[in-house]
Amino acid sequence: MYTLTANCHDCYRCVRVCPVKAIRVHDGQASVERELCIGCGTCVRECPQHAKLIRRSLEEVQEMVVHKKVAVSMAPSFPAFFPRTLWLKLPAALKKLGFSYVSETAEGAKKITEDSFNIDNGGTICTACPAVVNYIEKYRPDYRDHLIPVTSPMVAHGRMLKHRLGSDWSVVFIGPCSAKKQEALRPENRDAINGVLTFEELAQWLEDAGIDFQSLKEETFESRGVLSEARLFPLQGGMLKTGQLPVDNIDPNVLHISGPEEVEALFDLPLDSWTYRYVEPLFCAGGCINGAGFPSEKNLFLRKQDVLAYAKLLRDTQQEDIDRSILCGTSFHESYPKTYYSLVSEELINDILEKTGKSSPDLQLNCGACGYKTCRDSAIAVVKGMAQPEMCMPYMRRLAIQKTDKIMETSPNGIVLLDENLHILHMNPAFKAMFLCNNAVLGKRISYLLDGYGYEKMVEASQSKHEYINAKYGVKYQEIAYYLPDENQYVGIYINLSKIKFDDRQLDLIKGQTMENIKELLHHQINFSQELAHFLGANTAKSEELLQRLMNLFE
Repeated sequence: MYTLTANCHDCYRCVRVCPVKAIRVHDGQASVERELCIGCGTCVRECPQHAKLIRRSLEEVQEMVVHKKVAVSMAPSFPAFFPRTLWLKLPAALKKLGFSYVSETAEGAKKITEDSFNIDNGGTICTACPAVVNYIEKYRPDYRDHLIPVTSPMVAHGRMLKHRLGSDWSVVFIGPCSAKKQEALRPENRDAINGVLTFEELAQWLEDAGIDFQSLKEETFESRGVLSEARLFPLQGGMLKTGQLPVDNIDPNVLHISGPEEVEALFDLPLDSWTYRYVEPLFCAGGCINGAGFPSEKNLFLRKQDVLAYAKLLRDTQQEDIDRSILCGTSFHESYPKTYYSLVSEELINDILEKTGKSSPDLQLNCGACGYKTCRDSAIAVVKGMAQPEMCMPYMRRLAIQKTDKIMETSPNGIVLLDENLHILHMNPAFKAMFLCNNAVLGKRISYLLDGYGYEKMVEASQSKHEYINAKYGVKYQEIAYYLPDENQYVGIYINLSKIKFDDRQLDLIKGQTMENIKELLHHQINFSQELAHFLGANTAKSEELLQRLMNLFE
């Protein structure tokens, strides 16, 4: 797997879903650490931005079919990918692409099932899923000796085809699994498989080649043996079914599971509680029909129905029997990732927790937004260089609030915050210094301290912004007021103009204010003349207020 960096945008979804936390985040970009990765492809399937991709092998295989005789080993999950109308036309389409022989991996599935269940080899864990094998080798070493020492259907089938066709042939496996690409590169498997394509790579090749399926004749794969049960291999419990073992999960000695959560929970069992005779674990939830090489649009249960339908379609097909002389034994490695098992001191963990404001357990939310289950796990990842403190959402929110407070506190302009009734909620130091006040005025209306005309106009006219120039306490100032609808509050920003020469915009603002005040004064005088007796007292106060504003403007 690799990251298409242009599409990777700080969501940490891949970190969250990766069962072994093999994702390193640096400068907001998430990359897959090969040493830690088990190849399950969960990050590819789950990435909402399609930033995680499976390494492509299409160009190598296209070159291979030009110069060599190449056989196809087609995974038994292919009916879940291709429409039903194409199932029996796919062999002809593959030959149109240049393949010389097309067969089903179900042959290998049948062979390794027989070897796994009919030979007393001491193992109890089925090894058809390479992601499970990688997981146990890297992260559950105590269970390595419980692995049945039999290779996967892909490798077994590759050897069967080369034995059947000749050692000069190449074999390409086509399936839904990302871990198969890794498995084919293991030294012990290089004799069997020469290339691996995902279904999506094959679909692209068919499209680019312009294959017309309508013109193709129906035919079956060049497979051997009665494979009815083996074609169910990509379903959860498919290997047990092929081996005629119980698949109802009631037998206490036989178990089949799928999905990273179930696999992880299973191997959390202490060894002395392991009583199973056979366990079939698949890393993809639902089985191979949910591999990373499948498009996400098609419903998982529709895929299952298609696999069952194909197995039923060819149930009575009689073929030449499979070759049982092929050796399918294998061994497993110690491949512990040093990064994972490296020790991290409590001092360093506590340093990170303290830096992110989580030194106390009650401050450790364990929300999982960063991708890790607990704040402690996240701190360990930061120490190991796999994560960054900035991945913590509560921490970043706290920083943002602190920066906002810092900006407000250090601003050279006065800033005041008012409630819906124009009472003072907060003032920054510049505001206090400009208008010679302190926290004693908190809770009082702004008009107690300054001319509240601008705010009152906003309330009366339901305006969201108002600008005003005035003078108070010997200070000429420009007032810019905003309404915050979500908070139902008002913010005032005050710019000291006492030692600044007015620019054209500010002069236009003063002229506009002057005309507005004159019009208001004239309108008021007319009303006063009409209702002289009633408004005598009010008129005098209003006239004085408006004249005072005019005087302030011209100071």
